[in-house]
Amino acid sequence: FIVKVKKILESICVNCGKLKADISEPNFADKIRHIRDPKARMAFVWAHCKTKM
Repeated sequence: FIVKVKKILESICVNCGKLKADISEPNFADKIRHIRDPKARMAFVWAHCKTKM
C-alpha cells in the first residue's frame, strides 16, 4: 500500500498539485488510452512522470 501511495505522490507536482504528465501530449494520451490493465497503466504513468521535474 505504501509503495503505491509513494508512486502516486511522486507523479504529482509539489508546487501546483497537478499530474506531471501532460495529457494534451498526443503520444502520451494515445498510449494511456490503450492500456487496459490498471497496474500497467499506473506503471507507465509513473515511469513517464519520474523523468519530469
